[in-house]
Amino acid sequence: MNKQLVMILVMVGTMALLSPQALSHSDAKPQHGGVVHSKYDLNFELVRASDSVSLYLDDHGEPVATTDITGQLMILAGGKKTAAALSSAGAGKLVASGVQIPDGAKVVVTLTDKNKNVMTVRYSF
Repeated sequence: MNKQLVMILVMVGTMALLSPQALSHSDAKPQHGGVVHSKYDLNFELVRASDSVSLYLDDHGEPVATTDITGQLMILAGGKKTAAALSSAGAGKLVASGVQIPDGAKVVVTLTDKNKNVMTVRYSF
């Protein structure tokens, strides 16, 4: 191979390794048995239980402070819409009690931080 071709291949390989997708959270694995979505440079893991829903937030593996975050779940299942408030349950965790997410449901999580920044994450089960 000539030197120019080798140099181009090295540059293309370097750009691929340093692309935003390669550096994103997209390979985040569930830490609590839920479904993970990465958005806003954070990981959002939604965990279903029989009588509650938990949402875990982390930034590169570190729990995000949730005391100044308000949130709501909107569950769309079986032609019905159910809303539930999320409240802080410790570092990196928000909980909605008395609610279930059935199989086949679509869920919209809306969070608002102390600066009134709104974050929306969508899930399908």
